[in-house]
Amino acid sequence: MATIQQFKLRGNGSSRFIDTVYAIIRNRSGKVTSKDLDQMIGNKQDVRLAITRLTVQGRIKRVRGFGKMGIEYFYKDIDRQQQKTGRGKRSTSISSYC
Repeated sequence: MATIQQFKLRGNGSSRFIDTVYAIIRNRSGKVTSKDLDQMIGNKQDVRLAITRLTVQGRIKRVRGFGKMGIEYFYKDIDRQQQKTGRGKRSTSISSYC
């Protein structure tokens, strides 16, 4: 069964919008908040849905840190970081134990 968020993100420009949000987070990794994204893009609801989708996909993560107004949450690109370090998917071999 599809959720309300899935219906809202099925529009023609939804994948491009998510890619736009991801590109901003990737370029400013660890230094961008959802409030910053709202000011850059302008559509608060769609930004929240894109952040949710990217978090579920494992491409970004929310990091707690000190900001201008005390403790704030920043978004960090983990998809690109895993590709650089090679820590992506690990495979284990059970046959060596037999």
